[in-house]
Amino acid sequence: MQSKKQGALHGALILLVSAALVKCIGAFFKIPLSRLIGGTGMGYYMSAYEIYAPIYTIAMAGLPAAISKIVSANVSKRRYNDVQSCLRAAKTAFLITGLAGFMLILTTAYPFASYIAKDSGILPSILVIAPSMLFCCITACYRGYYEGLRNMYPTAISQVIEAVGKLLFGYLGASVVLRIGMQSYTNTGKVFGIDMPTENAAFETLLPYAAAAAIGGVTLGTFISTIYMAIRHRFSHPFTKQQLQTAPKAFSDAKNMKTLCLFALPVVLGALAQNVSGLIDLITVQNSLNQAVLTSPQTVSAGFGGVLQDFDSNRLPTFLYGCYKGYAYSFYNLLPSVTSVIGVSVLPNLTAAWCENDRQAVKLNIESVLRVTSVLVMPVGFVLSVLSKPTLQLLFSGQTAEIEVSAKLLVWLSIAGILSAICVPLTSMLQAIDKQTVPVRNLLIGIAVKFVMNWMLVKNPSVNIMGAAYSTLACYAVVLLLDFICLCRYSGVFVNALSVLVKPAVSAAAAAIGAKLLYNWCLAGYFGFKIFTSFLISGIFSVILYMIVLFCLKTITKNDLILLPKGEKVIKVLEKLHLLG
Repeated sequence: MQSKKQGALHGALILLVSAALVKCIGAFFKIPLSRLIGGTGMGYYMSAYEIYAPIYTIAMAGLPAAISKIVSANVSKRRYNDVQSCLRAAKTAFLITGLAGFMLILTTAYPFASYIAKDSGILPSILVIAPSMLFCCITACYRGYYEGLRNMYPTAISQVIEAVGKLLFGYLGASVVLRIGMQSYTNTGKVFGIDMPTENAAFETLLPYAAAAAIGGVTLGTFISTIYMAIRHRFSHPFTKQQLQTAPKAFSDAKNMKTLCLFALPVVLGALAQNVSGLIDLITVQNSLNQAVLTSPQTVSAGFGGVLQDFDSNRLPTFLYGCYKGYAYSFYNLLPSVTSVIGVSVLPNLTAAWCENDRQAVKLNIESVLRVTSVLVMPVGFVLSVLSKPTLQLLFSGQTAEIEVSAKLLVWLSIAGILSAICVPLTSMLQAIDKQTVPVRNLLIGIAVKFVMNWMLVKNPSVNIMGAAYSTLACYAVVLLLDFICLCRYSGVFVNALSVLVKPAVSAAAAAIGAKLLYNWCLAGYFGFKIFTSFLISGIFSVILYMIVLFCLKTITKNDLILLPKGEKVIKVLEKLHLLG
């Protein structure tokens, strides 16, 4: 096996780099796609994800975490034969899960579209994404195995491959559908053999199929990623023959399957509960928006600067939901998706420290992971909140209505994203210390808060879609507080909240205030710069200001840096400058 395993922050760094690449690739996919199919098309695209995401999360966040935990525990006990047995059991479990998920999506697609979402336009997208369920499960099996061995490279590379496949095949597919369909309308006045009264009607008819073609890129991307992981594992040998011969005899595959399932059940439930909030949004927000528009379409439209005054009231609920999920929520997801890689990396490392009863290592891992998570996500969330509108204007220029709606949502969702992002490694750390049911309970409490607030706020025409942002913020504020208290209680570690939360928050707030003031001055002040120049200058300034305040408060400690590759060299430099806490 590798002579040097990757530490929690070392492995997280590898996954952060891959996550950054995946997000950049995703932006190159989603931004042009949203321009191509608009708010309504993104509504179809994202609605299909709401049925797919809970099942996908079971495969990609639930069972892999269970495999990683069990593999790491066996490696720490030098039970290398049980590691191999666990992999065999996992393959069987994942095959069953993948086939069940595939069939579940197929059988629920029509009733979901007709009776829950109440929009048949999302049906093609749901059917197209269903096969990816099987591919995801196979890939997730290998990812969990390598993560348990504290080797994050296979996961990182497979994620990038998946994202590239989505970009290439998804956007190309949507473009081809729209081009062929509109060309048919131009030549014959028909789409799919049906007479179209106007060009706009033809475009609207094609949108569900363009969204389905775009989501087909996801399926192809996961297939290619699965092929990569299978080939890599075929030529990988993590243990030597001597290690396997001298290790204790493995328990039976059936016993390891039972252990895997017993641990996986609460982890899977937690992962599922996290995505239930998406289903709650789809059910409660869509229905409540319909009610709000029926009650007073003028009030709903007037809440966004008049840009929706002439909007078709029949399309307004889908449009608002598309802005919420397809635009603003994508930025919200940026933060927890990045910190999920920290959770993946800390799980096997904290598990090993917990199994070896190394309390000092437990405390070091918990505080360092929480501090680094806060340092990473807080400045992004705060700055994104105060510069929500210019961010969207740069990325979606020309889409005035979408920008106006999404910018107001993003002000609150950016802060919610910070809270949700910190909850991710908290959940992984609770799982690592054998308290995997605790984050499930806490999340269900938060989801209950979200459910009640959605019903109360979204149906109010003067609040409408903004209620979904408020409820998301309240949900993760509750979850974060409960998770933090529980981690301190069950681990026996007194976590220094001033160091891991307050200092990063003060630094990030200073950076956000500076960015906002400088942006306004650059845009409307003496120089009168354009949006891009003002945004660039204020962004660079906020980074510099953030680093200054961060190090002046001595937020980063030697223990944080020692867990990083080449951390010793960085420590020597910062100690000379007296910048370490």
